[in-house]
Amino acid sequence: MWQPKYAGVIWLVLSAVGGIGLPPAKAVAQSNPIVIENQQPGTSQWRLSTKGTDAVGQIKGYASATSVNKGGNITFHVSVNPAAQNYTIDVYRIGWYQGLGGRLMQSSGSLIGVQQPTCPTDATTGMIECQWAPAYTLATQTSWTSGIYLALLTNAQGLQNYIVFVVRDDSRVAALLYQQPVATYQAYNDYPFDSATGKSLYEFNSYGANTVTGGKRAVKVSFDRPYDDDGTGAAWGQSFFSWEVNFVRWMEKSGYDVTYSTDVDTHTDGARLLNYRGILSVGHDEYWSRPMFDAFGRGGQPRLLRRQRDQLASAVRVFDHRCAEPRGGLLQGRHPRPGRRPEPENRPLA
Repeated sequence: MWQPKYAGVIWLVLSAVGGIGLPPAKAVAQSNPIVIENQQPGTSQWRLSTKGTDAVGQIKGYASATSVNKGGNITFHVSVNPAAQNYTIDVYRIGWYQGLGGRLMQSSGSLIGVQQPTCPTDATTGMIECQWAPAYTLATQTSWTSGIYLALLTNAQGLQNYIVFVVRDDSRVAALLYQQPVATYQAYNDYPFDSATGKSLYEFNSYGANTVTGGKRAVKVSFDRPYDDDGTGAAWGQSFFSWEVNFVRWMEKSGYDVTYSTDVDTHTDGARLLNYRGILSVGHDEYWSRPMFDAFGRGGQPRLLRRQRDQLASAVRVFDHRCAEPRGGLLQGRHPRPGRRPEPENRPLA
């Protein structure tokens, strides 16, 4: 599997877990929402059977937001090819579930699909931003447990793709907060993954006309587009399935009290991090905006750790954090010059 030169992650090392005031997993695993949730019947039907392709676009989609508070609505924008065919959306929560890995939360029933227009590319920035009509609005339930969710799209021929999103629980503070690194997903996302027109923030997997960079890569990318390949961004090894799924399954099997959000949520409301005993930045969490970076803190005594210094025994290392700014569904990235350590920044996208 391809990996970049720098891991670009923040490692939060919890010293024997007890160092942050968390009891061992067996003691935790009594009655918290994660334990109760994983006692529900599981299924392996969340796994793709036959994947549709970006080049043909048999079925693709994206969500109106990277996360939604439980009880809220999230809209899916879906395209099918050929048009006017039936398709379904099955929504799964990912966890342990007796080792099966997922739980079916809701099914849409049969829907009539449309073939959405080709997503335009900005000639200057290289940004590909889809303008697809809404296809289905999912009403999440207040009874749902916070977690990573997959909307499994299946067309009339049985070809499938995913939409990945987080269900938050803004009314509850757990011991741990899991931060899904969706900014990094988008930085590497070169939808459409057709080796002809897709663009990411990187030259190696960008195609088509040159941009303001003088090369093929984009300087802005949009969240208003599907993730490439299986719908999670797996083509280039920068996705939930590439880095995180096994950690999530282990964590939930172990019964740790955790709630979920994304790095975009950290960008918009970083102060909420101080409510938790530990923040889990898992896998390849590379792209950080200034508000994200400031929320974690900087220097020898990060603000987050200083607030929790009597409870938190941890080691934090920041590697090659890229510069990013998510705003209004966009991500602008600036790569550092060779040999120079980058600093996150907070620049307007216009």
